[in-house]
Amino acid sequence: MKAICISALLLLGPVGSVFGWGQEGHSIVAEIAQRRLSPAAQAQIEQILGHNVSLGSIASWADDNRDLFGKSFNWHFVDIPLANMDYDPARDCQDTPRGDCVINAIERNKQILGNPLFSSKDRLEALKYIVHFVGDIHQPLHTVKDHVGGIQYPVTFFIDPAKKKKEQTNLHAIWDSNLIRTTVWDWGAYVTRLEEQWLPGKDVGALSRGTPIQWALEAHKIAIDVAFTAPIDADLGEDYLKLAQPMVDQQLALAGLRLARTLNEIFK
Repeated sequence: MKAICISALLLLGPVGSVFGWGQEGHSIVAEIAQRRLSPAAQAQIEQILGHNVSLGSIASWADDNRDLFGKSFNWHFVDIPLANMDYDPARDCQDTPRGDCVINAIERNKQILGNPLFSSKDRLEALKYIVHFVGDIHQPLHTVKDHVGGIQYPVTFFIDPAKKKKEQTNLHAIWDSNLIRTTVWDWGAYVTRLEEQWLPGKDVGALSRGTPIQWALEAHKIAIDVAFTAPIDADLGEDYLKLAQPMVDQQLALAGLRLARTLNEIFK
């Protein structure tokens, strides 16, 4: 019965593509950004969100909202074929009843958030979308059209840091959550890991630059060079974790840095 239900969902379209990183990944990105907000950005974000409301607490709102607002469904990803290394908006970001793509969604919401003429409700939603979508665009499988972004690419992988149990899953889910959950027991520890092991010594200014198109193409290359090197139906283990984990670290850290820069520029 479970297999029948999953198959039925897959027939409906790219269901899993809306999820981006799991809750842990989005919280990690948001926390890294929160620590790098300028005083001006922090003050204005507090006016929009309210006092003592963290970016991490609203980082997965867009996933919860996707069923309430169907037009936002496709805003979480961009469908670039694996055979292509370029971005063609006519091919990859077509407007549909379910929306266009994450690249356009980020730009639209930046314009809303930075314009005080929009209502408080509109700007609040724009902030929530930006926090989420900057994370999504750095998840490599959210830049891939093939195999429904890896959802229709069955594999087996670990389920927790103990690495004693595995589960039947798909490549998209591994990059959304499993690679994070296989590393630490809670997302706060992953933030500490990145702050202490990945970020020190890096040129944060240089890493924070770029456009959503450039970010998407960087993530797409990782999907080609790393993620899809796993054969379909593979029983993945330590070797794949060793290959993929540095890229997960990099993409989560970059997303956090770039989210901070995006918000600081909007509110400068």
